[in-house]
Amino acid sequence: MARTPKDSERKPAKAEKPAKARPGAEVAEKPVLTEVEPAPEVKAMKLKDLIDAVAQSTGGRKPEVKATVEATLSALGKALTAGQAVAVPPLGKLRVVKTKGTALTLKLRLADPSKAAGLALADDGEDG
Repeated sequence: MARTPKDSERKPAKAEKPAKARPGAEVAEKPVLTEVEPAPEVKAMKLKDLIDAVAQSTGGRKPEVKATVEATLSALGKALTAGQAVAVPPLGKLRVVKTKGTALTLKLRLADPSKAAGLALADDGEDG
């Protein structure tokens, strides 16, 4: 039967020798690992939330706002599906960068707040 040596009988492990550096070669330092906080969970805005927000900010009735928001989203969807870029000054410019089946990969360039603040979608007195 084979016997295993006790801790006191074991030979000490050989210490690793540092690698010899070549003349003129820089020694790379090991990267320092840092602990990263997990990203906070992002809650998606649903259609109902969007309708509520628009109704509250405009003072419109929800059934009318719902019809308007759904028509707007439908028009945006059709334009993007056709490959058109959509420029909406308060939001920015949205364009399709990749199409794969029914999935579109979009890129949004946010509008410059200082420029977009004065731009309206409709002129005063134009709604109606």
